[in-house]
Amino acid sequence: MDKKRVAFIALVILIMGSSFWYTYRIAAEVNDYIGDEVWYVSASRNVLHRLGFQAHYRHDGLEGINVIFSNDSSKLLYLSEVDYYATLEGASVRKEYYEFPGVYYEIPAENFREFLEDLSTALPSDSYTVVSGYWYPDKENIQNYLNLEHPFLGKDFIMLGMLFGDSPVDWRLPGLVVFLFIQLMVLLATWRITGSYLASLIAVVFTAADPVLQSTAVAAMLDIYVAFGVALFVLFLAYEKTRTAAVAIGFSAATKLSGAFGWPVLVYRALKEEKSLLKFLLTVSVVPALSFVVPNLPAIAVVGFRKWLNNFLGSFRWHLSYKGPNPNTSPFWQWFINYRPFTLHFDPNIFAQTDPFLLLAMVLFILAMPWLYRRRRRILEPFLVFWSTVGFFALQYVLGGKTQFSFYATALVPPAAVVMGVSLRELLRWEAFTESLWLYLEWLFDAWGWLRRKMGR
Repeated sequence: MDKKRVAFIALVILIMGSSFWYTYRIAAEVNDYIGDEVWYVSASRNVLHRLGFQAHYRHDGLEGINVIFSNDSSKLLYLSEVDYYATLEGASVRKEYYEFPGVYYEIPAENFREFLEDLSTALPSDSYTVVSGYWYPDKENIQNYLNLEHPFLGKDFIMLGMLFGDSPVDWRLPGLVVFLFIQLMVLLATWRITGSYLASLIAVVFTAADPVLQSTAVAAMLDIYVAFGVALFVLFLAYEKTRTAAVAIGFSAATKLSGAFGWPVLVYRALKEEKSLLKFLLTVSVVPALSFVVPNLPAIAVVGFRKWLNNFLGSFRWHLSYKGPNPNTSPFWQWFINYRPFTLHFDPNIFAQTDPFLLLAMVLFILAMPWLYRRRRRILEPFLVFWSTVGFFALQYVLGGKTQFSFYATALVPPAAVVMGVSLRELLRWEAFTESLWLYLEWLFDAWGWLRRKMGR
């Protein structure tokens, strides 16, 4: 293996390892809900419970458990009795919910089973439900919330983390791992387009250092998984795997519909490659639809196909509606200048900030794209994915979905980083640096000679 490749791999490992360590430290520091985690984590826990899985939150020899009453009357009738058995089994933490009928305890792990047996003996089975794991946010009807206004793939990832443990760092770990994969896919896509170590490093640096990717990786929200799907789509486009790219865009849409905003690029590719109408329709509609449905199967298993479909179709009205005044609202054009970043958490401060240099560069590259396209033809598709996504966000805004936030811009980062790596490599040219270095040395020697002549006088 040559020295350049070894140095390149070492740098990539250093960049990716540093980004993981930085985000992991923040994710592990916050032992509470961050931003919209209150909705997505709660929905994930509820679906897991309805599927028959029990998540577990254990720390310091204690285990968390939520006792949820069937209604307010049952809570009024049985809460004192539940408190009695919790105290009997050594509960050291009690958190009562007021927006829904429930109470949370932390009980010594060795007494957990005994507490469940106490409840089953003392209370009618239809008066309560036990959901083990971390405590819920105290929100109205949160114990039944399933977040069906969004597709389910992001919650699938969160649920996967919760199977290892229902603690904040467990919810967030899948997003941190996905962040690494986004960096790797951006690097591979850029390498495929250019074959350049420099371009690939530029792309991976912009990805690893992107503040909106970092913040959404730290929080167990959906947008990091949208970016993952978009990065996967861009990667397969770069490798000219059209049918696999069709799978990727359906996969991306299965987290949020914005993941499919690059779909016109798939149509463009299929029009060039598919020789029959049947194959064209298969690529642009059937394959993405199937890969969209599969990650939604857990939600379908819980509520049934008809209810899931009705919620999915009804969500279009929700996405295109104005949600009322919000101090964090940031329409799509404000992302380009990082205006009004969304606040996810204070102490530590976590803001969904965009990178104006990266996004504004995409505006500048419009002027250079014909020249870039002639040199690197594969650059066009990630460029079009970026602007297609912006275009659909603009359409959403025009049609009434004016409640947009800065963290939606995560979907823009992977294609933008690929274009940035390729463009800087071509526009700046490595020769500009090497030749400039020799010029600087030449000027330095000239200046030294001039100085010696002056001093000699």
